[in-house]
Amino acid sequence: MSKTSETTKREDLIRPLSELAGQKPPAPEWFEKAIATPSEEGAVDVAGARIRYSVWGEADQRGLLFVHGGRAHRNWWRPFAPFFAQNRRVAALDLSGMGDSDWRENYSLDLLVDEVFAVIDKADLASRGRPIVVGHSFGGWVTLAAVEREGERLGGAVVVDSPLGVPDPHEGYNVIKKKPEAQSDGVRRRGHTYSTSEEMIARFRLLPNQPAENLYLLDYIAREGLRPETMEDGSKGWAWKFDPVKDGRFEIHFERDLLRAARCPLAFIYGEKSLFAQGDGYQHLQEQARGRSPFVVIPDAYHHLMMDQPLAFVSTLRTLLSAWPVRFGV
Repeated sequence: MSKTSETTKREDLIRPLSELAGQKPPAPEWFEKAIATPSEEGAVDVAGARIRYSVWGEADQRGLLFVHGGRAHRNWWRPFAPFFAQNRRVAALDLSGMGDSDWRENYSLDLLVDEVFAVIDKADLASRGRPIVVGHSFGGWVTLAAVEREGERLGGAVVVDSPLGVPDPHEGYNVIKKKPEAQSDGVRRRGHTYSTSEEMIARFRLLPNQPAENLYLLDYIAREGLRPETMEDGSKGWAWKFDPVKDGRFEIHFERDLLRAARCPLAFIYGEKSLFAQGDGYQHLQEQARGRSPFVVIPDAYHHLMMDQPLAFVSTLRTLLSAWPVRFGV
């Protein structure tokens, strides 16, 4: 392979939409039907920030809440939520600093958990019993934090391919540490801006980097992650919706090994080829889940497994929710 071919292949892997030059790729019928399914749109104020969410399904059904990953947004779940809405009240939220929700000067894990429970209440997800929360990656950390703090309010929590470490049995462990230089100075920082949306979509990439074949899904979440922006010269341009400094403005710390004494049933779904389906943390997770929690590995899937194997993800989660957690009575 020539050096030029190697560079092109590497660029395709990093930026899988680059060769489309902003054009929409073809999509299967199930996807078009799913994203066209109507949803209720709502918002709730949490500690001065407006938190946006979408809801599918009737209010008199058991609740299900999807929590997106880092730098993502609620529309990552729009192609999948309708598959669960026939017998559930389903919601997906934008965490503060991401999607269409407000940015904050400073963030905390407690605030993100507040946002989760505020949406559960406002979207009426708990009217038929305790709801289930499903969180992917960063959203899995938020989900576990909700379990640690108020898990008795949840019917169950599903962690989807979140990187987890080996906790100290007495001290817990840090997942993210706040960066000292990321303290708020009251000045709104801005990320990169681009003159056209097509340029931004072509530059879209998944983090961590991985192969991607279902380009219609990537194209959709890339388009839904854009916002209009005024550039430094006053012209109109585009930027990503997420707060570019959010990651450094708070820390995630778990006080204990949640798997030993969870306050609600836990389940785990990982991608077979995920970077996070290996190492000491993953082995510890598997050992602690054995005999306590369902642990499902989706074949031929990387970290963003719902993008890699979308219908397998839907089938896996629907099957899991049909049989777990075990309930007695109504």
